[in-house]
Amino acid sequence: MRRPVFYLWIPVLVFFSVFSSCINTDRNTNAVTDNYSPSNLPVTGNVPNSYSFVVDARSFNYAQSNGVQINADTLTIGITVTNFISGSGRTVITDGNGVSIYEKNINGAMVSGNVLQLTAMPKTVTLNLNNFTGNIVIGLSGK
Repeated sequence: MRRPVFYLWIPVLVFFSVFSSCINTDRNTNAVTDNYSPSNLPVTGNVPNSYSFVVDARSFNYAQSNGVQINADTLTIGITVTNFISGSGRTVITDGNGVSIYEKNINGAMVSGNVLQLTAMPKTVTLNLNNFTGNIVIGLSGK
């Protein structure tokens, strides 16, 4: 029963592995890379029974819906927001008829985990971010 919780940490580990390895060791003040930041480049993973979204956002506006391939009895949902500075967001998971299965407002730093017993299969994950600055990780796992 504790196994789905493990899957919530996979997007977090991927996020910190990717962004902690982005270190500029060139101390030349004329180097173009001194001002480079991997901000506002969302990364989405979408495979059967799993979905993840990660972004290091800086004043980021985003509105996207992604189809998901989850065929399971339960759905584990994890949302983590760190380094929050400003903005807002909302994520909505809907079934094939457009009926909401899960909704969450994102208005500050948070760690949220939920396990849902499914009566309908999730088909779409919609994420809206409005002038959002912070790091966000969303992970879904079906079992």
